[in-house]
Amino acid sequence: MMITALVPFKPLSEAKSRLASILSPADRRALALAMLDDVLTALARSQRIARVIVTASDHAAQALVQSRDLEFLPDNAGSLNGALQQAIASIDAPTTLMILHADLPLIEEDDIDEFVVQMPQNGLILATSQDGGTTAAVCAVPQRMQWSFGEQSMQRHVAAARALDIPVLAINEGPITFDIDRPVDLFRLLNNPGGRQTGRLLARMNIRPQTDITPS
Repeated sequence: MMITALVPFKPLSEAKSRLASILSPADRRALALAMLDDVLTALARSQRIARVIVTASDHAAQALVQSRDLEFLPDNAGSLNGALQQAIASIDAPTTLMILHADLPLIEEDDIDEFVVQMPQNGLILATSQDGGTTAAVCAVPQRMQWSFGEQSMQRHVAAARALDIPVLAINEGPITFDIDRPVDLFRLLNNPGGRQTGRLLARMNIRPQTDITPS
C-alpha cells in the first residue's frame, strides 16, 4: 500500500504563537521551518509514502518544499482545515491519504511506516496529541471525512468516522503524537532534541526552562 502524504503548514506570521513567552517571532518562524524540514525528511525516507504534497502560503515554506522537488500547493483558504479540504479535493480519488502535521520534530520514517500499516481496512487511523488534538491521520476514504483539526479534534474525527461507518483506530503514543505547541512541549523536547534540523536549531538558541512552566 503506497500512500499520498499531505502536510499543511500554517503561515509563518502565525507560527507557534503559544511559544511567544519564550521565543521571539524570528525564532518561532525558524523553529516552524526546521520542524517542517525534519518532517519532510522522514516522509522522503518512508517506504510507504509515494507522494508528498505541502500546502502553505509562505514563500519560505514554498522554497523549502521545492528545493526537495516535492509538490507545493498554495494555501488560498486562509485556515488549516480550509486548506486541507481544498488540497484533498485536488487529489485524484480514490487515494489513501496521510495527513501529517509539520510540527513533529522527533518523527522518523519508521514511525510513519508503522503508523500507516495499522490503518483498519478501508478505515482511518489517528494519532492523538496530549491536548486531544490530531497530529496525524491515514484514511482510505479521505474525501468522505469532514476534517476538523485543532484542539480536541480527536473526538470530532472519531465521531465523524463512526457516523459514516468508517472503521477507526486511535493511538496516543510515540513520536508521531508529540507536537510542539506549548512551552512545556518545547522544554520536553530540549531533554531529547535529536540531531536533525530542529535539534541543531535549539542548541543554537540556548533556551532555558522557566520555573513557572508546568505541564497542563
